[in-house]
Amino acid sequence: RTLIRHEASMPSMIEQGGGVILNTASNSGVFYDREMIAYATSKHAVVAMTRQMSLDYATHNVRVNALCPGWVDTPFNEPFIAQMGGRDAIERYVRTKIPMQRWASAEEIAEAILFLVSDRSSFMTGQALVIDGGESIG
Repeated sequence: RTLIRHEASMPSMIEQGGGVILNTASNSGVFYDREMIAYATSKHAVVAMTRQMSLDYATHNVRVNALCPGWVDTPFNEPFIAQMGGRDAIERYVRTKIPMQRWASAEEIAEAILFLVSDRSSFMTGQALVIDGGESIG
């Protein structure tokens, strides 16, 4: 669906002289995790599509980047928290697996989004901005 939406909006962006597309992936789009085959594969595909689209549309002044957050403390994670054995278990995971030993806040992710869609990142395209407290490198 993501690709279909982009293809539908691209003519308008080109006609208006450019634009910004921000794809949402995950830090699972830049590293590998056990027992996450379908999820990681789909997120890697979003990152690959981001890079390809940025190459194809840069000459039309359309920038395409991907946001790749790790664990963000939002209600979205409630099913994962339950699956992992409750809030205490997930907090232990975060302290053990994330070098910064904490979750991202929704505000931190919002700041990254604002940066990626603003002119402050006007020379940035084809990038996967990972915001995960170092989980993907740790």
